[in-house]
Amino acid sequence: MSNVDENDLSLKFDMLIAQIIAQKSSQPILRDIFGHSSGDWVNFRNYIDEDTYNNEYMGLNVYMCWLSDINAPNDQWRLVAFFENNQLYSQILIFNMNTL
Repeated sequence: MSNVDENDLSLKFDMLIAQIIAQKSSQPILRDIFGHSSGDWVNFRNYIDEDTYNNEYMGLNVYMCWLSDINAPNDQWRLVAFFENNQLYSQILIFNMNTL
C-alpha cells in the first residue's frame, strides 16, 4: 500500500460508488447485495474481474452491506454502506427499492 497515493484511493473510492449508483448495469450488483442478510458485508471484488480491478480500482479494499432505514415510514428504503478498509473511507447511500 505504500506506493498508492491516498488521494488516488479517495478518487477511486468515489468513482466506484458513482459507478454502482449511476450505472443501470450495476442493478444486478445491488440486487445481489440486497439478497444478503442485513449487515452482511460483501467484498466489491466479487462483482468485478481481475483486469477491471487492476486497471481501475487497484489498491481499494471496499466492502458493502445494506441496512434497513429505521427512519423510513415503510419498507421500501434501504441504506447501503460502503467501507474502504485501507484508508478507512466510508459512505452511506439511501436507495428506494421500488426503483430497482
